[in-house]
Amino acid sequence: MKIEYEINSETCAINYESKNSCSIIQDHEKLTIDESINQFLNYNCNYFGSSFEGRIKGSKQLLGMKYKLPIILEESQEIILFPTKSYRNNSSWIALNKIKKYERRNKSTLVTFTSGETVKYDISYESFENQVLRATKLLMILKNNKASLVKKTPQNAQNAIKNPNFVI
Repeated sequence: MKIEYEINSETCAINYESKNSCSIIQDHEKLTIDESINQFLNYNCNYFGSSFEGRIKGSKQLLGMKYKLPIILEESQEIILFPTKSYRNNSSWIALNKIKKYERRNKSTLVTFTSGETVKYDISYESFENQVLRATKLLMILKNNKASLVKKTPQNAQNAIKNPNFVI
């Protein structure tokens, strides 16, 4: 089946349902996709100009970490997704900017999204918080890299040539 959904700024989470399906929580609706979560993520990474493996490699390089890496799915909207488990183990993926709050629930974590939707994930509170921190670090690196690019515009380069005291 052809995937006909692109992750966007309203996407809260992509949840593993079975080997061949995943569900999408959006701000105002839930959808089911008849593809594996990895196929779905790879389709979306391709849609935004990379592959899933390329996004993982980028995160490894930027974060200097190897496991349970968040990914930058789309740069301009700063859509950062992080897994609840290793992505090789049927993980659900959560959009960092759509988390309103999260709470400990025994050995699980209850996540409330900005849409008001609440989902219980089979991940310890400590592990979930660690994933939020990793994703936040990736977001900060992305923002800093984008800010650095703005400072390196051609106009700034021309100003630096004309005025040796110009600071970029």
